[in-house]
Order: sequence, then C-alpha cells, then structure tokens
Amino acid sequence: MTNDTNEQKKRQIASHWSQVTTQSQQSPNLRLRWWQSPHIIKRINQKVAGLPLDGFSQGITHRAKEIGGSRCPFTRGISVGCGNGQKEMTLVREGLVSSFQLYELSEVRIEQGKRLAKRFEVEDKVKFILADAFEEVQQTECFDFVHWNNSLHHMLDVESAIAWSYRILKPGGMFYMDDYVGPNRMQWSDKMLQIASEARSILPEKYLKNPRNPSQLVPTTLQKPNVERLIQSDPSEAADSERIIECVLKHFPDSEITLTGGVVYHLALSDILHNFDESQDQHLLDLLMMIDDLSTEIGETHYGVALALK
Repeated sequence: MTNDTNEQKKRQIASHWSQVTTQSQQSPNLRLRWWQSPHIIKRINQKVAGLPLDGFSQGITHRAKEIGGSRCPFTRGISVGCGNGQKEMTLVREGLVSSFQLYELSEVRIEQGKRLAKRFEVEDKVKFILADAFEEVQQTECFDFVHWNNSLHHMLDVESAIAWSYRILKPGGMFYMDDYVGPNRMQWSDKMLQIASEARSILPEKYLKNPRNPSQLVPTTLQKPNVERLIQSDPSEAADSERIIECVLKHFPDSEITLTGGVVYHLALSDILHNFDESQDQHLLDLLMMIDDLSTEIGETHYGVALALK
C-alpha cells in the first residue's frame, strides 16, 4: 500500500467515526445494540469473570486485576483507536492503570474525550494524540499496559498490530483485549445465519418492530452485509478480525482467552433490543443468551477477550 493510499484510508476512517459519533448523539434514546443492554453485559461479564458484574468490560477488568495482582496499577498504558477514551478513563478511575497515552484518528472523538476527561477529573492522567500509533511509537518495551477494546478488529493487519503490542510492552506488562473476533467483513457463516434467524423467528411480533418505524417489522431471515458497501463506509471494519485469536496466541502463547459469543445478542438482537424491557423480559433474554452460549460451544462466536502478561 502506497503512502498516499494509506493516508487516504486514514482520512476515510477518521471521517466515518466522526460521523458515527455525531449520529449517535442525535438519537441517544434508541437501544439498538447489545452494549446498550445492562442485562446482556452482565451475562457476558459472568462468562469472563464468573461474576454477574454490572458495566461494560467489567468482567475482563476484574480478571485483569486478579492476574495483575501486585503489579496493579500498571504505570503507563497505551490504547489505539481509543474513540472518546471513556473505556480507558474507567480503567484509570478503577485503579487498573495509572495513566494512558490515547491514539485516535477522529478529531471529533478526541474533542469529546477531552470533555469527558475534564468531567471525570482525569485530565492529567490521559493524553489524547491525533496520530497513527504504529508510526509514532517505535521504542521497544516502553509501556506496561497495552489496551485493545473493540478497536483491534479495525486494524488492517492484525498480526502486525499484535506483534507491535508485544514489542512495546515491558516484561511483566499486560496485554488486555476485549474485541470482535468473528468473520472478516462480518461475512457470517451459514451456521451463524441459521442460528440467528431461527432465534429471531421464534420471538413474538412485538419484539420484531422496527424501533425507527414501529409500523414495520424487521426481517426474520438474516443475511450477510454487502462487502463493497461495508468497505466504502469504513475500510477498517473487520478487515482482518478472524485472525485475532490465532495471532494473540502466536505472540502471547500463555494468554487467557474466553470466547464471549454474539451470534444471538450481536446478530439476532441487533436493531430490536429497544423492544425488550430489561426488567420484564429478563427470562427471555436469559433464554436467548443460553442459545448464544451453545453457539459459542460449537465454535460460532463473534467476540472474545484475552489477557496476558509478557
């Protein structure tokens, strides 16, 4: 890839995520994705940490503290594709990491992050940098915590990103990853589509209403997204995601890895979670999550977490 092409892709990615951030601020009350469901998050945390913890990624954070032990808090963390940095600020406030160097390509997200840092009173502990971390950080063994949270699957070359993570990590430092590890470009397997479509088709009609237009129902037969349109929108989306687990194990062979599912909660429930009442529909959500767990057991998963000490 030429430098001009690479820079063009970076500008396109930055523009896409700036637009996503702006759009999400315009419709904050619609719950369309699994990460907006406290009940689903609690179930995922149970799978990772053995405890039904509240809060996004709290399962892996709990395990990170257990594994890190007396090393916590890690002194100097780095995060690539940090977005607004809220996940990293949470780790600072919870005592897992003392400070973060945060890399992001979207100026809109960085400005949002700076406002959050001020609100959370951590301005002196997080530093936002509008740059490509791989180009900026060349020194080896200079961080003791490398953080990836739903950004590693946006790397165009996953192995290169993980190898870089290993190089910059100090001995005794921690590699922390919570990410989408499913099929490249979200080209779901036939089995994933079958399970997700059948799970959606058993739902009563009230759960199938389109939250943006309740007079319409969403399709019960799910399909793969169009690759060309996906790339046109965001050339980084799941570009090399299906190699994440194998590359983590190659560079961090002692990693603790937990596959956290997603065939049902990420695919079947996408766009319709708004129709579920978190308090009234817990039993139904639990049933759907059990189906999701069974899918994971047969190797059909969208997400995974990994922790390793160098």
